[in-house]
Amino acid sequence: MPGPEGKPPAFSGPVLTPAPRGDAAGTLRAGVPAVAGIDGFVELKRGRDRDPVFD
Repeated sequence: MPGPEGKPPAFSGPVLTPAPRGDAAGTLRAGVPAVAGIDGFVELKRGRDRDPVFD
């Protein structure tokens, strides 16, 4: 999905722990490009509330 200027958006992240599976992974896969395609979108961040899970 191209960004506002027609170029593909660049990402740093998302950082998820544990990694989503099944429907949750699909929702994330659809949602990140949808949000990034909004003109003026810059950053979405929240605090970490658990230790990393390496499965």
